[in-house]
Amino acid sequence: MNRIFTPMLIAAGLGLAVTVTDANATEAAEKVAVCSGCHGAEGRSVVPDNPVLASQHGTYLMSALQAYVKGERDHGIMKTMAERLSADDMAEITAYYAAQAPHQSAVMPTGDAARGKDKTAACAGCHGADGRSENPMFPKLAGQHAVYLSKALQAYKSGARKNAMMAPGMLESMSDQDIDDIAAYFSSQAVVPAESNPEQEQVQEQEGEQ
Repeated sequence: MNRIFTPMLIAAGLGLAVTVTDANATEAAEKVAVCSGCHGAEGRSVVPDNPVLASQHGTYLMSALQAYVKGERDHGIMKTMAERLSADDMAEITAYYAAQAPHQSAVMPTGDAARGKDKTAACAGCHGADGRSENPMFPKLAGQHAVYLSKALQAYKSGARKNAMMAPGMLESMSDQDIDDIAAYFSSQAVVPAESNPEQEQVQEQEGEQ
């Protein structure tokens, strides 16, 4: 849990800059210990209902915590937990998760990823064609649990989650199957491109030597 990292996080909506250094990495790890029960060690959730947080954009995570506090996201446990955090706590926790290595969901989705790909055109502008968003305001979807993604989309569709970019009208025409297919597609995408995956590069080098 005591991973060493030095990212600079510009906290969304707060104008708060926080540098997490070697000196307080352990303190940050202690603050996220309570989160690991649902989100796994270092944010590598293995529970499909609970999102993977490892390597997620810190700015997005900050905005998500603020949304729970404001009631823009309807989740009793997360609201209670977020309300107990100071602005500094939130900044340290989100920077901690943003600094962790990416983690790919190993849970088999129920939707059809191939069909889902054809339904994601509207998603690409914010989340990237393969769900690897480069904009820190929008979450990375690649490799995320499909069950979590489906439930999140359903919550936006019903209005239980409120976000101007994900207004209910945007999802109004989507069936439950559409949502599951889209979730399956993004869940099946690699968390990092193959060309930047050290393990993949090593395999290719070994194959070239044969």
